Amino acid sequence: MDRILAELNKIPGIVGSFVVAEDGIIVASDYDTELNDELMGALTSSIINSTEKATKKMEQGDLISFIVETDTNKLFFNATRTGFLVCVANPDANLGLIRVELRAAAEKLNNSLGLS
Repeated sequence: MDRILAELNKIPGIVGSFVVAEDGIIVASDYDTELNDELMGALTSSIINSTEKATKKMEQGDLISFIVETDTNKLFFNATRTGFLVCVANPDANLGLIRVELRAAAEKLNNSLGLS
């Protein structure tokens, strides 16, 4: 997992990435933040759970990926079999490139665990 995250972080504009399990535990991380892993996992899990509930209530199917844009960063979320792959990018990062690379990294994560 660490190698896959390190490769993802080489994409221009990405400042860090991590994998969060469904229970909010950070499984792997290549992202320096002032928040500890436990808090980061809990906050990320809250975003994911709220988004999943909303899309289900709207009858829009299963959540695969989404982007949260703030005034300082973009957060990219992509489902994996073990949780979500998340990367943080600066505001002027190339959305299309990151989405393509994030999906490829999620597939690599699934394959590295023997899940496809």
